[in-house]
Amino acid sequence: MPSASASSSVLPCLSPSPRRDRGRGLSLIESLVTIALIALVAMLAAPDLRDWVWRVRLSNAAQTVLSDLQLARSEALQGGRNVTVRFIDDGAGSTCYVLHTGPLGGCTCRMQEPPTCEGTAQAIRQMSWPTSRGRPAVRSNVPSMLFSGRQGTVSVAGSIEVTLTGIGAVRHVVSLTGRMRSCSPDGAMSRLPRCA
Repeated sequence: MPSASASSSVLPCLSPSPRRDRGRGLSLIESLVTIALIALVAMLAAPDLRDWVWRVRLSNAAQTVLSDLQLARSEALQGGRNVTVRFIDDGAGSTCYVLHTGPLGGCTCRMQEPPTCEGTAQAIRQMSWPTSRGRPAVRSNVPSMLFSGRQGTVSVAGSIEVTLTGIGAVRHVVSLTGRMRSCSPDGAMSRLPRCA
């Protein structure tokens, strides 16, 4: 007679039925909808983003030109020697300028190559501004400015304008005393006063 305590039954182990886990990944339609929404938002934001990037380019270029003018005056005063800023336009809209010591016109800037200097002239710095869409252009109303090593005065007053089509312009005005001020001719740069 079998005892109740000794009997045990072994139940087969049942595995759960296979289920599809739908929480993994995106379907093709969900992916396409997501891409379409991202493209729509990008198309709406693109003009504003482009204008912002171009405005930053204009601001950076204007600051570079102003810093180079200040460098020319500072080099003249500290070194007790004349420093010239010479502007050259290639006729196709691209411009460059070179800061140099020595005689007026002693150095010439070139677009993609180092400046060339004659005699005792020595180049301090060169910048080139090739013409292309979305890039600033630099124009001067005088071919060169000579900063005196004695007082930091300049041989001729002038203005240098940094422009970016569709965005605005920044004008740096250099007085005969060698002092500089910046303004915005079209009022596009809100942090600068409008040029009189």
